[in-house]
Formats: sequence, structure tokens, C-alpha cells
Amino acid sequence: MIAISTVRRLQVRRLRRFASTGIAAAIVQLLLLDRFDDAGWQPLLANALALLLSTQVNFILSYLYTWGDRRPGDESTHAIGVRWLEYHSSAAVAAVLNMAIFAVVRLTLPLLLASALGTAGAATINFIAGDRIVFRHRAHRGRLQRVTDLGKSAA
Repeated sequence: MIAISTVRRLQVRRLRRFASTGIAAAIVQLLLLDRFDDAGWQPLLANALALLLSTQVNFILSYLYTWGDRRPGDESTHAIGVRWLEYHSSAAVAAVLNMAIFAVVRLTLPLLLASALGTAGAATINFIAGDRIVFRHRAHRGRLQRVTDLGKSAA
């Protein structure tokens, strides 16, 4: 049986990967927004496209890195498409939660703090959805194998 400390260490590793992919996607969004702005694009359109493209980057990094140990070797294009749809569905739910938290909390807290709390709530939902729905194990393998896979793929 795997020791609880080993499982906890692997969970922390997964959270670090989740945070690093989120940071990378945020950087992509900001860089794209800056380029689109320099090109004279309308700000809302520029931000929307930058967000859309960075979300694709986030999906790819999540698929390959954050939850890369959960990909079956023979995953089909259809299966990847299902994960892509699940990812975007969960991201949409998280975005609504982000805005709801922001809308309520901004009434009593400073703007940036309200935004940070909304982001934290959305990130929590994104992590849980990624872990339990989008990137859940789809192969018929035991818990021991899944946990050791994450340890093997540690960076």
C-alpha cells in the first residue's frame, strides 16, 4: 500500500503542475493581448481572442503535463475531443462562478481582492473538474498504478 505521505506529495506535485500551466496560459494571454493591442485591435475583441487562444494552450498543457499521466496510450481523436469539450464546459462553469464571486464580494472588498477571490474560486473548480471529470482515469488500472505514474512523470 502506498504511504499517505507519498500520496500527499504526489497531490502537491499535481497542484504545482496545475499552477504552472495556469501561469503559462496567463502569460500567453497577456502577450497576445499586448500584440493585438499594438496592432490596433479593439480592446474587447483583442482580449477575447487572447483568452480563447490561451485557453487552448491551457488545455494542451493540462492534457500533456498536468494530467499527462492519465492519458491512455491509445487515446483516439474522438476521446481527446471529448476531453476538450469537457474542459471547455468546466471552464465555462468556473468563469460563471468567478463572476458571481466577484459580483458579490466587490460590494464589500477592494476590486482587486474581489477579483483574486473570484479567480481562486474558479481555479478550485477547474482543478476539481480537471481531476475528477476532464482528466479522470479512463483506463482500467488500479490506484497503485495511477499514483506511481504521476511519480514517474515528475519533472
